[in-house]
Amino acid sequence: MARSGLQRGFNQGILQGVKTGLGMAGQRTGFAGGITDGTANKDKLQDPVLLTGVKKPLFFCNADNLTTNTGLVITLTDLIGSGRALTNAQGTNPTPDIVTRGIFNLRNSLDFNNGAGSMYPTPAFNLSGKSEYSVMMVIKIDPATGYILQVQDLLSAGSLVLRVTDTTQTIRSTFYGGQGGSLTTSVYETAGVSQAEIQDWMILTVKYRLAQPGGPGSEQEMYINGSIKEQLVSSDFNVLTTTMAATSTFVIGNDRESLGSQGSNIHLGAFLMTDYWLNESEQLRLENYFRDYYGHKF
Repeated sequence: MARSGLQRGFNQGILQGVKTGLGMAGQRTGFAGGITDGTANKDKLQDPVLLTGVKKPLFFCNADNLTTNTGLVITLTDLIGSGRALTNAQGTNPTPDIVTRGIFNLRNSLDFNNGAGSMYPTPAFNLSGKSEYSVMMVIKIDPATGYILQVQDLLSAGSLVLRVTDTTQTIRSTFYGGQGGSLTTSVYETAGVSQAEIQDWMILTVKYRLAQPGGPGSEQEMYINGSIKEQLVSSDFNVLTTTMAATSTFVIGNDRESLGSQGSNIHLGAFLMTDYWLNESEQLRLENYFRDYYGHKF
């Protein structure tokens, strides 16, 4: 329950009570409004840790569960027992900064704004034989161009580059189809989102598949705080193969050789990835989990 919601409810109740001769009906209405003006209904909440079988995520990490080691290594602890974690091992590059209580509800965050600090899954994994995946991140973006996420190696179907393109805070998602010399792309950007919204904490959900069951454009979707926010930039996407190559490239942040040395510009609260396309109900329940965990109505 959000404290601000309860306070607003009491204030409205007092105001209604005064206008109706201090009648208790108005006070009761205001109190009930405050009680319900909090986080999402827990009946529609899914803790990722409790997912099992084919629905178990590839990994799930947050900035509240991490370890710091000697040298330049920070590891975000795997929370689902997959044996994977997100680890910074960039040699001489700086690590992300740990920001204590850097997000809502006294939760921690990681600041990637120090010029480097990419994170890779360890041990490495690949999406060989898979045809789809989904990513959910609790992030905030600073006003600068930079990389958010890369999956695969840009030379095979299923590769992804998710980045901020310019200071207008447009998030661009480039998804690759085809293979080898026949590589094709589907490029979308965020639309209908103000710069102020982009620079605030958000739940960013992106979903990808090497198929177009709903016709052109249905190969990827991008959501901010549960609402679809995308517009087509360009596309020659063609499904020449329905499965992904056996590569293990994966990085949050910047500094892949194929992308150059441009920095990242994100603050990270949590990261979740599945090897399947989240349906509407699954997406809602997982997003509600993060709303409850951070005590904020994203």
